[in-house]
Amino acid sequence: IQKADLGDAEAMKRFAAQKDKSERFLRDNLEKQDECWRKIQDLERQLQKLGTERFEEFKRRIEENDREEKRKVEYQQFLEVVSQHKKLLELTVYNCDLNIRIVGLTEELVAEACSAIKARYDRTNQELSDLRSVAHKEYLEFFRMLFLTSGNLIYKKEKKLEELDRNIRTTHIQLEFCIETFDPNAKKHSDAKKQLYMVRAQTEEELGMLKDKQNKSQEDFQATEEALVAAGIEFQHPADEQNEEVLNRRSKMVEYRAHLSKQEEVKI
Repeated sequence: IQKADLGDAEAMKRFAAQKDKSERFLRDNLEKQDECWRKIQDLERQLQKLGTERFEEFKRRIEENDREEKRKVEYQQFLEVVSQHKKLLELTVYNCDLNIRIVGLTEELVAEACSAIKARYDRTNQELSDLRSVAHKEYLEFFRMLFLTSGNLIYKKEKKLEELDRNIRTTHIQLEFCIETFDPNAKKHSDAKKQLYMVRAQTEEELGMLKDKQNKSQEDFQATEEALVAAGIEFQHPADEQNEEVLNRRSKMVEYRAHLSKQEEVKI
């Protein structure tokens, strides 16, 4: 019995040891299975990722191919447009060259026309200048005649005024003398004095009109005078000529009076 018990104990011990070994094996196997499943899941994820990446790569390549084809089409269209534009530019350049040549010919024509017009203008201007000079000279002669004539009339009117003033003074003295002496000729001298005043007023009015006309004609002559001076034409102004004539008349009158005085002294 003891031997059987020992055998049984030994058998139980072996069974327990075998069971422990089996448990460890099962745990190791389970752990290895779990590890394999984890690896399988990881590989599945990797496969899924690789598949997704492959799909994305195909999609990208398709898009790249589409873009490349589109680029080729656009480039071909660009070449066609450039070719057409090049032809248009070449035509434009040809037209520009032609226009430049036409402009050059036109400039030559215009230059020749301008030269001809300028020459004709210069001739016409010279002819007009000559005509203006002739007209100004003729107007100078007309103005000279008019100015000297009016100056002569003014001189005569002034002399007449001086003579009238002397006659008025003389008549006034005679009138005063007749009044003081109760001379019946006082009425005659009074009427003569009134008549002299009337003649003097009329003469003074005529003198004023003559001076106004002379001043007006001198103002009108100013433009001709400036034109003659600008043209370098020498002339004596009628006003200076008139002044010289007046001075000559006065000097002659002085000489004449001096001569008469000498004759009277000789007679005395």
